[in-house]
This record gives sequence, C-alpha cells and structure tokens, in this order.
Amino acid sequence: MLPPRLVMPVHDAVTIGSTFAWNSVEACPDSPWSESSLPSRNQSPTHSSAVESAVDPTDSEVGEMITKFAELGSMSHEEKLTLLAALLESAAEPATEVRRPEPPPVVPPRHPAGNPLAGLRFELLGPLVIRHDGVDIAPSAPKLRLVLSALLFNVNQPVGASVLVRELWSTGAPRTAHATLQTYMFKVRKLFRGVLGGSVEDIARDVLLTCSGGYTLRVDPKQLDIVEFDELVTAGTAAMHAGDYEQAGAHLRRSLALWRGNVVHQGQWGPQLRAQAARLEERRFYAYTTRIDADLCLGRHREATSELASLVVEHPLHESAHTMLMLALHRSGRTPAALEVYLRFRRRMMNELGIEPSERIQALHLALLSTDPLLADLSLTSDMLLDRLVGRVRHGRRLSSSAVTG
Repeated sequence: MLPPRLVMPVHDAVTIGSTFAWNSVEACPDSPWSESSLPSRNQSPTHSSAVESAVDPTDSEVGEMITKFAELGSMSHEEKLTLLAALLESAAEPATEVRRPEPPPVVPPRHPAGNPLAGLRFELLGPLVIRHDGVDIAPSAPKLRLVLSALLFNVNQPVGASVLVRELWSTGAPRTAHATLQTYMFKVRKLFRGVLGGSVEDIARDVLLTCSGGYTLRVDPKQLDIVEFDELVTAGTAAMHAGDYEQAGAHLRRSLALWRGNVVHQGQWGPQLRAQAARLEERRFYAYTTRIDADLCLGRHREATSELASLVVEHPLHESAHTMLMLALHRSGRTPAALEVYLRFRRRMMNELGIEPSERIQALHLALLSTDPLLADLSLTSDMLLDRLVGRVRHGRRLSSSAVTG
C-alpha cells in the first residue's frame, strides 16, 4: 500500500494508473493488460503531469514514490504492474485531502473593547458636534445632521426607515424619500470611514447597521453629552434628597456646563426630535432651578436673587421660579419685594389663565405675611419647605372648622 499521506481520490489514481498501464503494455506486449481494457491514450495525461496534478511534489513522504514515477521508463513491466496494483488498492480507501489549507490568521479587533467609535465624542446639547481629536467632523449638510441626530438620540436601538423619513420630511416626503435616505446613510458611513479607515462595508457591519426596516448606530452611551447630562442631573437630585447640598450643586453645575446653546432651534426637525429636544430643555430648566435651590440651602441668597429675577422674566408663569425668588428676597431682608413678586404672579395667572395660584405659593405668601420662623430653616429645600407650609395651612383650617362646628 501507499503511505497514508498519498491516499487520493479514485479518479486521480485511475488517471495515474492508466498512464502506468500504457507504459506497461508498450514495454511488454504479452502483458495480460490489453489496450482495449485501458482508456484512450488521448484521454490520459503523461505520467509526470498526472503525478503533479494529484499529489504535492514537495511532500517528503511521497518523495520516494515521485522518484520512482520519474524513473518509470527504466522499470520492468513487473515493477510497473506492482506499482499500478498499489495505486488501485489505495483508490479503494476513503479519499482525503493531500494537504489541508492553512486557516486564515486571527485578526485582532481594530478597536478597543469592540467599540469602533471609541475616539469620538458626540454632542447634542446645542448644535450637533462630533469631536475627533478635538476637531469637529460633523457634516454641514442639514439633512445629514438631522439623520445623525435621530440616530444618536436612539443609540444602539433600531430606528425605522419610516421614522427617519418623517423626521427628514415632516411636511411631506417625496416619492424618492427611501432611496434618498439610503444615500444619506451611505454618506454617514463614508464620514465614519474617513475617521476609522477600512471600507464602507466594514462600517455597515460594525458601526451603522442596516436592520429590519431601519438602521442602528452602535455607540457607547458614555460618548454622548446627553447621557452624561442625565447622569449628572440624577446624581445631583440624589444628593439633594440626601441633604448634601454642596455636592448637589457641584453635580448640577457640571451638567449645565455641558450645554452650548438651545436644542430646540435645530432647523426643520420632525416630531420625535422636537419631543426629545423639549424633554432636554425641560430637564435643563429643572437642573438650573435645583442648582439654585441648593445655593439657597447653603445660604447664598443674594447670589441666587439675581439669577431668579432673570428667570421669572424668561418664564413669567413658572411657579417654582417665583417661589424661590420670594424666598431668596425674604432671606436677603427684602420681604416687601418678595410680597410684590407674589402679587404680580397672581395678577398674571388671573389675567392670562383665569385661575388662582396654587396652594403652595399661597401658603408661602401667608408665611411671609406672618414672618413664619420656618422660612429661615436652611436645611429644607424649597419643595420641602412648601410642603410643610401647606401642611400647616391645612391643619389651621381643620382647627378652624372644628371650632365652628363645635
């Protein structure tokens, strides 16, 4: 038998064997092998080409056999027939590869922790900015900026193509809307390819994926300023509830410092982006007023007064801003000015909305009139203070009602 590494498919063995048989017939006319039992010479390659096509001539284990093939012309017909029998016997064994192909090398990830966009910073708290090595690489085209904003507000989540079409053409999409959207996605992928290298196909596989009915942008949420903003506001709120007003103020100042302008003035945004912008602006206002509230708890009344005076001008119907301004003025020794703030707010509510101010601000007004000592308690946030004042007013009413009925 042949060595194990020389086992080959039947058709290869027959091809080589046919060549050997023809040489044997020519060398020995009286051989039991006859031309009628062999393939046509025209259908069989020479013995050297057959060997080269069937085995690897560099294989050390078959080197000796190849040498014999090369010396075929000097072999006796008995030796040729013996070699042919060995070939035919090997053909009956299961066919195996002469040499397995080498597996491709394992290519290490091109980006740390599988995050292709690790070096980028995405900023949505103001005009869209995409920073790479300190340089803004965001596209200037309004439609591309809108597409990127929609994807960034929903990172790692599929955004439907129909949703993107509504955002891009809120007043009515053209017939070519979906084809145009695909063009925009190609341009966004080219933008990322310019930073990351590779091909557009790589970006489509690793960064901006086409999913069922839409697209998904893979980004670490920590690379977005809107996520950092939310986390800082949450941390500031928790510190306020814990009574750590210094830490609360620090968190909230950091959150507000992330803003570079208004989100709501971003051109022709669609309904979902406008809703996202409104939510962010509302949370920004909350962070600002809560930071001022922390300052009030730390005794910084005079500093807070000027900020709150501007705030009530910008938001003339915002009750919390007015209550904090009233409290700051009172603690600064300006109680008459605090009472005037209440009267102006009440007139505006009645004139524009036709309703009285809430129970909370009315309770604060009564406390100012009576110079309630609870107003000087700096350990209480404005919300905590108002809740206690409302409780006192309700308790007083119950006592009065009991006295009348009794």
